[in-house]
Amino acid sequence: MLAIANWIIENLGFLLTLIFAVLPNSPFSTPASPPGSINLGWITWVFDFPTWIKHMAILLTAIYTWYGIRVLARWAKVARD
Repeated sequence: MLAIANWIIENLGFLLTLIFAVLPNSPFSTPASPPGSINLGWITWVFDFPTWIKHMAILLTAIYTWYGIRVLARWAKVARD
């Protein structure tokens, strides 16, 4: 019985090794930068653009919501009169 369990585990290990050998190293590896490119990562350290984009999206959503409610309130006022 122990020999069968060892055989199954050994073949399972061989199968997993074969599968992992076919797969790429990491799908999340950083791409190599093209030749002659300039590393501008410091810009996002000085000027935090991702946060700015999030804040602008929130601000624009608030503005559009305000104008939407304003239009709906005017329509309700006209329908009431």
